[in-house]
Amino acid sequence: MFEEGVNWYKGNLHTHTKESDGQKTKEEAIALYRDAGYDFLALTDHWVESETKMEKGMLLLSGCEWDTGDMVNRPIYHILGIGMEKKLNLPRTNEYPPQFLIDSIREAGGMAILAHPMWSLTDPWKVLELEGLTGAEIYNSVSEAEFSNGRRADSSLYFDLWASQGKLMSCFAQDDSHWYQGEEMMSYLMVQAKELTKESIKEAIQKGEFYASQGPCFQSVLVEDGKVSVKCTGAKRVIFYSNAVWAEGRSQLWNGEEAVYKIKDTDKYIRVELIDENGKMAWTSPFWV
Repeated sequence: MFEEGVNWYKGNLHTHTKESDGQKTKEEAIALYRDAGYDFLALTDHWVESETKMEKGMLLLSGCEWDTGDMVNRPIYHILGIGMEKKLNLPRTNEYPPQFLIDSIREAGGMAILAHPMWSLTDPWKVLELEGLTGAEIYNSVSEAEFSNGRRADSSLYFDLWASQGKLMSCFAQDDSHWYQGEEMMSYLMVQAKELTKESIKEAIQKGEFYASQGPCFQSVLVEDGKVSVKCTGAKRVIFYSNAVWAEGRSQLWNGEEAVYKIKDTDKYIRVELIDENGKMAWTSPFWV
């Protein structure tokens, strides 16, 4: 799944500033992530479209968060647009169908990512009807209990439900920084790309050459001879999720060398999760076996 000798770049694609409802200016947010060693960032203020540019060694990808629904009569969808080639300039309303937002983002050359489905209480089966999503957030930092009004940060169950129904969804872990009280620099992407450019980062993400993390690192994930082999660092446990309710060897303590899972006849897909001794996690996107 991951090649050796290819550059890794660290980034966050969900960030808010005082341009909408964030607590830091654009300049402050960019400096914060740059100083923490991030290579790329997207400013995704609500209904405010940022631009792509390189600033002091950090790649800024164009971004915006659009939302629809009213939480009462119509379900909520928050959809990120990343890497657009042109601005959408949509009039603000909560009545757009989610498919319209996805189509508009893609027509502008961007990637559409479903934000915090657990926080939004998104109907997982309705998502199966949507076309053109690049992926969804498996973890949204600001949706943790201490930052939000309820513990709805982890959406991993959604990805297993989708995959069990035949839809593989790429996994994004992102901060959704608003308050800057600890949720910033908590969850991020590690992207394997040839170079730090908009084109290269977008291409790698669209090909699935990335993983999501809060600390543990994947070094390699290989599928061969009926087995999935994982090499990593910083993990205490490696878990191989699939559509099967139970599978021998699914959860393994990390031995410091390699975790190997024998693919069962009942497995249609695999999704690998790492957990460190402090509960920090890392996730691959699900893949067919």
